[in-house]
Amino acid sequence: MILGVIDVGSNTVRLCVYDVSIEKRKFKTIMNRKIMAGLAAYIVDGAFSDEGIAEAIASVKKCLKRASYLNPSRVDVFATAVLRNISNSKQAIAAIEEGAGCKISLLSSVDEAHLGFVGASSRGPLENGALIDIGGGSTEITRIKGGADVARTSLPQGSLSSYGHFVADILPTAEEIGAIRGNIRGLISADESGSCAKTARELYGVGGSIRALSEVNAWMNPKASSDEISRADVEALLAAVTEQRREFVDAVLHVSPERIHTISCGLAILVEVFDELQGERLRVCDRGVREGYLIERMLGLSDLKSK
Repeated sequence: MILGVIDVGSNTVRLCVYDVSIEKRKFKTIMNRKIMAGLAAYIVDGAFSDEGIAEAIASVKKCLKRASYLNPSRVDVFATAVLRNISNSKQAIAAIEEGAGCKISLLSSVDEAHLGFVGASSRGPLENGALIDIGGGSTEITRIKGGADVARTSLPQGSLSSYGHFVADILPTAEEIGAIRGNIRGLISADESGSCAKTARELYGVGGSIRALSEVNAWMNPKASSDEISRADVEALLAAVTEQRREFVDAVLHVSPERIHTISCGLAILVEVFDELQGERLRVCDRGVREGYLIERMLGLSDLKSK
């Protein structure tokens, strides 16, 4: 059975198409395409602009057309922080639905964090610690205990929104990095969900920002693994943003050029999360919210594994 998922995010609109075997309770990704729509840039005074709606419609329609080539049984579209944290959310979603000819499921912050955990767990159980997903417009932190997600929060600050609010040029200055870290620190301190209340030495990461950071780290440090990032790794990377700017830019341009303006902002957030949770290492997971949506929302399962 062929199923598609379109994720309308703050930075990208991404299509994933899966080949699902219900009998074997497994799935594999057969298409993964993204459009760097940068939708968060179209938020003006807290509202999504007409230009943003037009860009979202165009991006979703492109993804639907691509999915159609594989003749899927079903394609679902969902949105996260970019359409959740705006004053005209209902109107914007209705306009995009009409223009693209589809229905859009708006995930709550709790849904987004939980589905990220479900997707990450499809490779194997996550025991104890915290799951981190740094998106364009928000950062999800999910507390894990005994293999279950016991608390979750969505902090209204991501890599793209940090760039828009704090950075004047392509890469942030030391002062701008300090402002990004200070803001996320304040959000963590004010959080009442319990997700950030205790030490989490073992961290897990999902999402494009963290995967890109792991690849930049491996490019700059050939001895490092792209599957894991240590506390020392992220601190060294953040120092490189201001002290080895050319080397850092070269690494980003090699592994993820479309993130050149946002990746250092995501890095600043990640370093602060490491500090606040006293994390020691982060294991990079290659499955996240889209796979969680597939498993729970489309298939109604809880234990489907990826091939």
